[in-house]
Amino acid sequence: MNLDWEKRYAAVDNLFGTSPSILLQSYAHLMSPGQSVLAIGDGEGRNGVWLAEQGLKVLSVDISPTAQRRARALARQRDVDIEVRCIDLRQWDWPISSFDLITLIFVHFPAATRHQVHQKMIAALKPSGLIMIEAFHIDQLQYGTGGPPDAEMLYCQDILEEDFKGLEVLELKQEVTDVVIAGKPIGQGASLRFVARRSK
Repeated sequence: MNLDWEKRYAAVDNLFGTSPSILLQSYAHLMSPGQSVLAIGDGEGRNGVWLAEQGLKVLSVDISPTAQRRARALARQRDVDIEVRCIDLRQWDWPISSFDLITLIFVHFPAATRHQVHQKMIAALKPSGLIMIEAFHIDQLQYGTGGPPDAEMLYCQDILEEDFKGLEVLELKQEVTDVVIAGKPIGQGASLRFVARRSK
């Protein structure tokens, strides 16, 4: 378990709020009830619970027990079911062709781990399945409003184009977004939005 994340979640309630990613909301029209979802680094469940509210079958994974207790509580509060599991993605026996949607929302890995996770994500997708990623762009270092301070852990368009080549890219866009931590706006940040579909 990554103790730094456990400490961050334990220090404050709703570290990243309870509202879902705007990226996910903007692609709700591509989601259908009954589809299976892997929500990577889902933390306190803001995205996984919202996906369950859309009728999707959600596996919410994270490495913080505190965050996962809150994810379960949020699901009960909103009267939906999600499966919550504490998983180290580097050691997980990833399923193959199992998910209609895989989400990676503001989750950052060291470069070598990131590439490995991306490849496992592709293999875990069903034919016509979707990958949705929202992450800090390398330009985020100029803003200083969150995200890892290590440039190698941040994203750029080239990384996504290379790691997910062969998929149909529906969106790849850099934008400036508002950053909110523990319910408090702390300024703006640079992020990337990426949506791609595996071929049939």
